[in-house]
Amino acid sequence: MSAAPAKSRSQFPAPDLSDFRKRYPLTVASFGSLADREVWLRRIWEMDACWQQAMSEQSSKSAPECVIKGAPRADLSLEAEFEIIYHGGELGLLQAAVMSCVYRRRVLVFDEDAVGQTERVWNVSNQELDELERTGLFTVEELEAAILNRYRKGFVKFHDAASRIKTPPLWMDGVLDVSLDAERLLGIARRKIEQSQTGSVLLDGLRFVRCYVQPDSVSVEVEETRTAKRKLYGARLLVDATDAQSLLARQLNESGAITHVRPTVGTVARGFARGEDPDKVDFGVGEILVSNEDARDHRQLLWEGCARSGKSDEYITSLFFYDSVNSHADKSLLSLFEQYFETLPGYKRAGAQWRVLKPVFNYIPGAKQSGRKNTRRTAENRVLLTGDAARLSAPLTLVGFGAHVRSLRSLAHLTDLALKANLLDAASLSEINACEPRVAPLTNLAELMRPAPRSAPPVVNETMNALMAALHDLDERVRRDFFQGRMSFGALKNLLTRTFKLYPRFLQHVREHLGTRGTLWWMAGIAESTLHERRRRGRAASAQPTEPKDEDDAIEDFARHVALYQKDHHANEL
Repeated sequence: MSAAPAKSRSQFPAPDLSDFRKRYPLTVASFGSLADREVWLRRIWEMDACWQQAMSEQSSKSAPECVIKGAPRADLSLEAEFEIIYHGGELGLLQAAVMSCVYRRRVLVFDEDAVGQTERVWNVSNQELDELERTGLFTVEELEAAILNRYRKGFVKFHDAASRIKTPPLWMDGVLDVSLDAERLLGIARRKIEQSQTGSVLLDGLRFVRCYVQPDSVSVEVEETRTAKRKLYGARLLVDATDAQSLLARQLNESGAITHVRPTVGTVARGFARGEDPDKVDFGVGEILVSNEDARDHRQLLWEGCARSGKSDEYITSLFFYDSVNSHADKSLLSLFEQYFETLPGYKRAGAQWRVLKPVFNYIPGAKQSGRKNTRRTAENRVLLTGDAARLSAPLTLVGFGAHVRSLRSLAHLTDLALKANLLDAASLSEINACEPRVAPLTNLAELMRPAPRSAPPVVNETMNALMAALHDLDERVRRDFFQGRMSFGALKNLLTRTFKLYPRFLQHVREHLGTRGTLWWMAGIAESTLHERRRRGRAASAQPTEPKDEDDAIEDFARHVALYQKDHHANEL
């Protein structure tokens, strides 16, 4: 029998309010305007505890076995059977809705909390909105109704007081410049599944325990969070669309499931001083990445600022940092909230009526490429990872929503084709996530956004200022692709060459993070991929879609569409 399952968030007892107040006084005081303050404090505490347990299990390789090859427990009988089971009610809900409403598949979506509940902020661009419409799930009217704000432009600015290179703000269009009401959009997706008449089901309050993979099916064992009762559901395919603590991702990738993380905290608040000065909020401008001090305490703190709605005076500020999971930096969200409320006045000025409407917080995972190839596993037989669980995120912002939306149509279509062709083995399912080939090299570049053990405090900002100065000389599309994680290998090579010339210390800082061997593999991989990128486009150019007539044709159709989506990916981004 497998090891005991990991604890759920609700199984970590939280302190009472007086204890919270002693340990996190600024956070408790700032949450004072929230009617459910203690509920929020407990949820942050539980997420902290889950993260600490996940990392402890990863380092000791003691994570519970959650993929069992064989029949399920004899004392459990199937409650119901589906074509696809989705674990995770945010990004998983969107894909499940496409599969149920567009492809007419019978799906189950379950989550430990309520399906469709989120603490995230979703900023996208018009390109991602177009992709959501192209899935066939949302109408233009529904998407427009979910838009809270559009920004004129956005910028990135790194602190340069102690930097050898002074760089002005890097302005961009089309990057995180549309603010979406995530809860409204998820609510629409949930209602459409419920009305789809496909037999699809949404279940709240179910915790994933393990799955049992057999030749013709996968069975998923879950536990009711309120009663601890175990249940079993069957399907042809299980899709894990959860987060940084994904048990499935950790088992598939052993100790390398997560190597880096972005702890993030912030608030939706009202009452900031408005204006165009740096310490005021401009509801027509998005602040994508901003630092206003050098690194300290093993962390380079970064800010993000964006308006939800000018009419309701709702503005979001987030504080975060990039880090290795093995560093000495304090990654506690509650501790970061204390830092947030202490340093917020240095970023944005609060007015007399300033108050918190809602906290936002998360651990966003990442993984560094080691060697020349990215060996990340995103599938097992009849098991597929997607979204944050598969680490399909923009590597420089580690934000998964935009990357997931850009791939949502192809992910859903390829999943449907895989079901038609019965291609549910690990190798075939891995192809479904194969349209993000440029993530690994840029993920290594993101290493530079955290301090190396012996680096001086200004090094991170100075290095990033050099990159921003090089980007200033390139066109708007290259800037946008860089921050969305879609930059071509040729453009990346050009950017690095410009940066080396401008700032010779750049290579030294890369070696401090990747090591000499890792740096050589990384640069050799970029040069090799620059050539292969053109060859892949040529091979894919002749691929044409056809309607499959039988399973053999369906297998060929799946392969053709994998090539077509890769071709489309390269054509749009080179």
